Amino acid sequence: MHVVVATVLWLGTGALGLHVALRIGAVMLGGVAVHFVWERLIFKPYAYLGARPVPSDDPVMIEAVNQAKASWDQFVAIYPEHREDSMVKFRFKTDRGTTENLWGDLISLSSTEAEVYVRTPPVEHEGQMERTITVPIDDIVDWQVEFRDGTLAGGFSNRAMFKIFEREEGYMHPEFKDHIGRFRDLQEPPAN
Repeated sequence: MHVVVATVLWLGTGALGLHVALRIGAVMLGGVAVHFVWERLIFKPYAYLGARPVPSDDPVMIEAVNQAKASWDQFVAIYPEHREDSMVKFRFKTDRGTTENLWGDLISLSSTEAEVYVRTPPVEHEGQMERTITVPIDDIVDWQVEFRDGTLAGGFSNRAMFKIFEREEGYMHPEFKDHIGRFRDLQEPPAN
């Protein structure tokens, strides 16, 4: 598409007798316009994908929640040295009576509850809500730690969402591909 537009602009501006510098400028602007139209209006590879509803009985998501819960003790063991880098995903009851899963920075953790700073606000909540809330440990469905080398551990539901997106859309979103490469198991050594 870039080549076609550049050729048309080059020949068209040449037919109008414009100076070479103006013709080059027109070709460059045409390239930018093609890029903008393609990525912003047609393909949208970096558009915000938003929250995607997933049925509660989706086997991929069920497995992700099971993995997160099964590895919870491993997370609790490393949390003290990664307080600034830890997040949890938890069930939140909205003022409309629905339950949504939200991500929040983990501020503190006890054996029965967690204090979190909400990062992903609920979609179906109309009233005001405090950004710092306390949630029962039983309501936590996932966890994630970002290490100093940029790698991630946990995030099982995010990885499940990537798989579900690929299953439903037929391709892996470019941003997801990059993000998936950052995940590692806790037993793996950090990246160099």
